[in-house]
Amino acid sequence: MLKRAWNSPTLMTWLSYSTKALTLFGVLPLVLKQFSSGDVVLWYLFSTIISLQSIADFGFRQTFSRIISYAFSGSKDINIIKSDTTPDHTEEAGPNKPLLNSIVSTMRSIYVWLTLVVFVLMLVFGTWAMIKPVTDGSNIIQTWWSWAVVLVISCISFYGKIYMNFLEGLYKIALVRRIETLTSVGSILTSIIILYVAPSLLNLVIVNQFWVLIVTIRDWYLCRTVDDNFYLQVSKKLPFNKEIFIKIWQPAWRSGISGFMSVGLTNLTGLIYAQVGNTAAVAAYLLALRIINQVKEISMAPFYSKLPLLAILRVKNDIPQLIKTVKRGMLLSHIVFLFGFIGVGLFINPLLILIHSHVQFVDQKLWLLLGVAFFIHRFGAMHMQVYLSTNHIISHIADGISGIMYIVSSLILIHYIGIYAIPVGMLVGYLGFYAWYAAKYSYQSLNVTFWAFERGTSVLPFACNLLYIIVILVNL
Repeated sequence: MLKRAWNSPTLMTWLSYSTKALTLFGVLPLVLKQFSSGDVVLWYLFSTIISLQSIADFGFRQTFSRIISYAFSGSKDINIIKSDTTPDHTEEAGPNKPLLNSIVSTMRSIYVWLTLVVFVLMLVFGTWAMIKPVTDGSNIIQTWWSWAVVLVISCISFYGKIYMNFLEGLYKIALVRRIETLTSVGSILTSIIILYVAPSLLNLVIVNQFWVLIVTIRDWYLCRTVDDNFYLQVSKKLPFNKEIFIKIWQPAWRSGISGFMSVGLTNLTGLIYAQVGNTAAVAAYLLALRIINQVKEISMAPFYSKLPLLAILRVKNDIPQLIKTVKRGMLLSHIVFLFGFIGVGLFINPLLILIHSHVQFVDQKLWLLLGVAFFIHRFGAMHMQVYLSTNHIISHIADGISGIMYIVSSLILIHYIGIYAIPVGMLVGYLGFYAWYAAKYSYQSLNVTFWAFERGTSVLPFACNLLYIIVILVNL
């Protein structure tokens, strides 16, 4: 039983994400207590800018992880996989090493150029985004040094994603998450020590980025040790494979547009608000945005740890097992998100008072709107991932249209309801198009109906979420 849990991708992902969540209870209270509002804004701006790297990735990360899973499962090609087609190999087929070698070589070449793009974007737009908030920090010189450290280490970490792509493609999720737990604990403990011994933004950034570098080295090492050095067998230097690039470009750029119009826009609101809002309001909003993203990440574990498996099941055309895996992952994901969202809403303000925080939290109405918006988005995002396992990318349509609806509605409403326009705009985009569009294609690919699928998956969590919101609004 213990061995089974130790090798469970879901449990190990939960363990890793839960360990990271300790920052909410260990590091975050100290940051809020030790740092001024201006430094808190800067700390979360660093995190926001780093998270925007996914835009520069332009969808290649998920695409490479998925096609590596195809090749590792023995697939002869990386084209679209349909549920009504017969797999091009038997279930006993071994990894397609020539195809894997071409994929890995092409991936490395592409990520060299992507890393250069990340460096330029962060240097230009990231530096611009820091100019105003820096003036509210406690030490301008140290802040700029902090930004320099973030810039350099982030680019190294970005290129290092090629190793994570490979490990995920081989479904080494449990192994990666186990070791990730240790590095997360190391990062948290050293951050707490620094905040007690020598609390400053620069010191905290140095400690944090040191562990980011360690994670990159960890993935590099794991690639060279798992499965009898399998990575070295399929990573021989080959010329850039134009044919593979053409095949992955279409799903990649579509995923890239999708990432920009979803995660990108959400995080950009923090950067934009930091340029126009007052320090206290910006700090409160960035704190709420950081926490809701942390809750989202933890809740993703039961489902997103299975993404490589979904690709493998698609290749094998095992739809019954695919449906079973998806439903279980979605239900657990909804439940975890619900507990996190409600827990924060009930206990965050007493906690901030207890630690004498320099930063206040957003009001309950704004938190409820953010929670509902993220819940709806996650519903659609999980269904989108189910369909993306076919390697037919439609997320650019879903995120593109919903993103436009989000921008337009937010710009219109901002003059009437202020900061509330952001989560309301999200709801307009997610409910108006994204969620139902993604679910529709997901159901079609699984050959199921809405009620047959959702009655045991999302109906109960949604009802509990709605009940909590009603109770809170009645008592406001």
